[in-house]
Amino acid sequence: MIILGSILLYSSLTAADLKVDFLDKKWDGVNIPRDEVCSNYNIEAGSTPSLRISNIPSNGSKIIFTYNDKTFKQMDNGGHGIISYDIPKNSTTIEIPSLIGESFELKDGFKIVQAHTGIRFNKTAGAYLAPCSGGKNNTYSVNINIVDDTNKSIAVTELILGKF
Repeated sequence: MIILGSILLYSSLTAADLKVDFLDKKWDGVNIPRDEVCSNYNIEAGSTPSLRISNIPSNGSKIIFTYNDKTFKQMDNGGHGIISYDIPKNSTTIEIPSLIGESFELKDGFKIVQAHTGIRFNKTAGAYLAPCSGGKNNTYSVNINIVDDTNKSIAVTELILGKF
């Protein structure tokens, strides 16, 4: 019983220690950068932020990124796309490159779990849809879920991307 309690405590501490930082200074978690919104309000489609994720559990196999509009419930829970990234073996810190929105072309290591659902609102199809509220002050976030080889969640955190 004591050993099991220690294992459960260790697992929850590992999940709580997951750390995520923006790599590009234009992302501050307060306001979405003007050049990173959807093509309806920009010259081209915006991109996901590049991120540094550290304290990844050693048995982490991939990261699932679930992009959300927390204000507009029809686009919450992955409405802006769900994308996975393969974690290189034995990596506890990795840098995740940005991905362009409104496209199905992904960089190496990425896979589409679910394309964004904004096409029902006449948005351009693709894996990811950048914030697209038109400046209504909606809150955008990404849930970051580390899973093991069996797709069991082992660490989860949420990062607020900002408001647009």
